[in-house]
Amino acid sequence: MYKKFIELFGKENLLDQALETTIKMLESDLEMFRASKESLRDNDNAELPFDIYEKDKQINKFEREVRRNVLTHLTISGVHNIVPGLALVSIVIDVERIGDFAKNITELAKAHPTRLDAGAYEKDLAEIEEILFLRFDQIIKVLSGPDVELAKQMMSEHRGISSRCDKILGDIIHGKNAPLSASDAVVLALYFRYLKRVAAHLTNIASSIVNPFPRIGFRAKDIENQ
Repeated sequence: MYKKFIELFGKENLLDQALETTIKMLESDLEMFRASKESLRDNDNAELPFDIYEKDKQINKFEREVRRNVLTHLTISGVHNIVPGLALVSIVIDVERIGDFAKNITELAKAHPTRLDAGAYEKDLAEIEEILFLRFDQIIKVLSGPDVELAKQMMSEHRGISSRCDKILGDIIHGKNAPLSASDAVVLALYFRYLKRVAAHLTNIASSIVNPFPRIGFRAKDIENQ
């Protein structure tokens, strides 16, 4: 898959334009995610510096633009090198879903207008948030390269993030470690769930660079064999 991306995305064409649009979408996702996190975790109100719903509409518009460019490219060039175009269409689905989860976090902030304190889970939560900010930066570098080794690294690290979120979710449900109010427990559990899903979509994008098309969204075989 990597060689095909290099071949097609290393020159000016409709797929190159589609890739540039996809990177813009990811940058918007990061902006939305950062603002929604700050609204929920750092502030005592649910205010945002921009209209997140308008930002989401722009991402949806970009997604349609990517699909049109890929379709036009395939119409003109035929089935030659069809896989990278299909992979890019798969990527923008994950990118769009990340924006949806950023909106979900904003809605949590509106339902919980005071700053969310994670109690005994604060250290874990802050670390997971920082890991996700790093992974946004990494996935943008992956697509801009493309950087197959960084994509493999992201895939290899995903299970640790996912397992960590699952363990904390289980602890919250069973009332372990910290006496949280019902409101805080519900919001915190949902937030961890959303963070896990954002991480999964970022990893899916990385898999689009590493894996052949039928295995996009799955673990790389060389990672499975480690």
